[in-house]
Amino acid sequence: MERRSLDLDHLLDEPFVQVLPNGRSLRMNRAFRELAAACQAEAELASIFGPSVHDLLSEADANGRAGAYLAALGAPAPGRTFRILLKSGGAGEPISALVMDVSEEVAWRRQLFDRNHDFRVLNAIGAALSGTLEQDVLALRILEQTRRIIPTTNFRIALWDREGDTFSFPVYVEDGVLRRVPPQPHGNDLGEHVLRTRRPLLLSGDVLARARELGIEPVARIPAAWLGAPMLAGEEALGVIALQDFEDAAAFDPHDLEVLTIIAGQAAAAIRNTRLLAEARAAYQELSQAQNRLLESERLRGVTETVGALNHEVNNPLAAIVGNAQLLLREPETLTPKLRQKIESILESARRIQRVTGKMATLIQASSMPYPGRDAILDVERSLAIGERREGGA
Repeated sequence: MERRSLDLDHLLDEPFVQVLPNGRSLRMNRAFRELAAACQAEAELASIFGPSVHDLLSEADANGRAGAYLAALGAPAPGRTFRILLKSGGAGEPISALVMDVSEEVAWRRQLFDRNHDFRVLNAIGAALSGTLEQDVLALRILEQTRRIIPTTNFRIALWDREGDTFSFPVYVEDGVLRRVPPQPHGNDLGEHVLRTRRPLLLSGDVLARARELGIEPVARIPAAWLGAPMLAGEEALGVIALQDFEDAAAFDPHDLEVLTIIAGQAAAAIRNTRLLAEARAAYQELSQAQNRLLESERLRGVTETVGALNHEVNNPLAAIVGNAQLLLREPETLTPKLRQKIESILESARRIQRVTGKMATLIQASSMPYPGRDAILDVERSLAIGERREGGA
């Protein structure tokens, strides 16, 4: 038996054991005995990997071979995974088992899977943010998409108002509750530090002590872990995305910091686009209003020119009417009382027209008034009043 064990030690570096179909070990190499000792278990497959080994042995006994990935129950380092390959010479015959430590490979595959998941989510985040043009909706989508990669119940987006030197919070989640928080003045908190340095920051453990080492004096509740990244659009710092955990100091890791930095960059680009669009809309509206005012001014200028021409055309025959009426009144002996009354009425009406045309001659600035439909018409009374005020002031 010792000779066979020495042969196995010479031939195989990986743990190897030969067992009966019931799981009892027949012979093994030194690597298998060392594995059993490290797991503080008997030198049998079932003692090291648990009762699921018996199903594998039954499969190998029936089919000639079997294999599986199993975790060692008593492994000194958590998460050690082994690949077990079983081969049998026939039903009831001894079964050879080769045990290979694939913990690093499994960890690498898990990491690769997680990275692929992160990339898919980041692509989805980019698509979701690029399709949003309203800042409030955008902020909620940033929260929603960030939670897909970094689960958190304490999250905030702080946007910096350069003119007022204040922070506004379109999204502020505390202990899983979405809250409304008024704008706050710029201070010396963790978020302000990230904005000022334009560098992401991860603090865990004694957050207060580490913050003070950076020259920061937090004023809010001190978390067990804090994660923040600046939202940078080119050379402009728009704000900060920050996550906190008040219980688990290991809630965030450097990979989370990298992911949040990417999300913050995407969010900054999206926020900048929404602001540019809002500015473009405001500029278009202002231009449209100015154009409408210009068109109205041109239309009213044409009206005033027409009024001036009509005023001239009315005054010429009106002067003749007034003059002739006055001449007739100077010869009372030729007029009957009834005819004289009519001439005086004509003269009074003509003078009324002259007063109106005289006022219209002072119409320098025209004003419009609403009219049923979409058009505006000349507001004569208001325009005349403006002219009278200008004339009185002169």
